Amino acid sequence: MKTFIHFFLFCIVIILPQPGQAQLLSVSGYVKDYLTGQAVESATIYETGSGIGTITNSDGYYRLLLNRGQQNLKISSTRFEKFTYSFQLSSDTIISVNLKPENMPATIVAGNDQQNDSVDTGNKPEKTKRRK
Repeated sequence: MKTFIHFFLFCIVIILPQPGQAQLLSVSGYVKDYLTGQAVESATIYETGSGIGTITNSDGYYRLLLNRGQQNLKISSTRFEKFTYSFQLSSDTIISVNLKPENMPATIVAGNDQQNDSVDTGNKPEKTKRRK
């Protein structure tokens, strides 16, 4: 009888916690300068709801582990415009961003001619889903 009780308690300790654990998913990618394509080191990436965040390494790479559901990422770095992105996280996801430098002129001046070009903000994410 004692053996049965010990076995039963052992099963409860091992089996019950498994379904209750949340599965964390990976959000990763690169942060680069829109104009030069160079990696942006030490950019801050954080999820506003949970406050979970990280910074990019010397290659502009970052990785966060977040719960499933609605996520709101904010990416910022000195000398660059802030970038925000909301999305539904349902699997491991790659989000790479090209940050636009602050005060980037929309007018290009060449000699005596002045040309007005619309400038892409450069803050459109490249989103790729990866399946396990």
